[in-house]
Amino acid sequence: MPAASPLLTVVVNFFRLGPMATDALSSLRWSADPRIRFLLVDDASPDDTPERLEAASRTLPGARLLLLGENRGLAGARMAALEQLDTDWVTFLDGDDWVSKGYYPALLDEVLASGVDWVRTDHILCTGRQRQLVRIPDINRAGRIGSPRESILSARTSSVDFAHAWSGVYHRRLVEQGIVYYPPELRTAEDRPGIWSLHLKVPEFTIARTVGVHYRQAVEGSLTQTGDVRQLAVTESMRQVREVVLADPESERFMPKVMKTWAGLFAWHWQHRSRFTPGLRARFVREAGALLDTADQDLLNSVIRAMPESRRQAVEALRRQAGLLNAGRRTPEVRVSR
Repeated sequence: MPAASPLLTVVVNFFRLGPMATDALSSLRWSADPRIRFLLVDDASPDDTPERLEAASRTLPGARLLLLGENRGLAGARMAALEQLDTDWVTFLDGDDWVSKGYYPALLDEVLASGVDWVRTDHILCTGRQRQLVRIPDINRAGRIGSPRESILSARTSSVDFAHAWSGVYHRRLVEQGIVYYPPELRTAEDRPGIWSLHLKVPEFTIARTVGVHYRQAVEGSLTQTGDVRQLAVTESMRQVREVVLADPESERFMPKVMKTWAGLFAWHWQHRSRFTPGLRARFVREAGALLDTADQDLLNSVIRAMPESRRQAVEALRRQAGLLNAGRRTPEVRVSR
């Protein structure tokens, strides 16, 4: 009998990971299956990561290698990989994470049985030696099919707040329709516009029973731990989220949730502003403040008033500081309790 054609491509993105790439690569060996292809993507790493991937690709069943000649960022690297897609299904894995034994074959079985084009997944949060199961807060799971757009407002924290590309498996139709898309200009928060697009445009989804992605948190050098210029992309990401929602016939229904997302993310970045240099801090404050000024102020103010006290104070302090900076006044930074 001829060998089974691959059905699922797992895009695994690497950049300057060196020895840390070993965990991901080793875990993939325990998910080898004739139906699964592993596309190992190096984003022009300046260290020995490409050599490690080349060596792994020679022994990992189903592996292919994509070496990018210039650094494109995570979004750009994912889009380059999607141009190579020739299977019906695709999912993602970051190269500093790993998966449980047998994860992808079991997940593929569940995806094929689901009858929908988008299957989401829970994950395991790994902080040092600690492990915590993180479940997407939604009732549409374990075979129950539901509407993604109805899930957006189902709870204070809902499925749309879990924006990781790797927390889903996508039929290639969603790629061809431009629904699975990561804006290459965004160096961080690149998943946010896409998760809104998926929720608003995909008619049905479910959350799989199968769990196996181990998401490594608080890794030194990761974007969540650094305060370089890439973090400033969060403002453009939030602008694009609004554009996605405004294109929907029910945009007014979802705009309060957009404002909650804006305020929550900007509050978090304000509370962690010590990571930024003074120049980047000022730029973040100006850009975030300017975007907040474009919002419906009555709606935004009602959202801010309903936030937990520490976050409400953070957003208000950010806006005051933005007003002072944009007015050209030099003043000591406003300080709030955390």
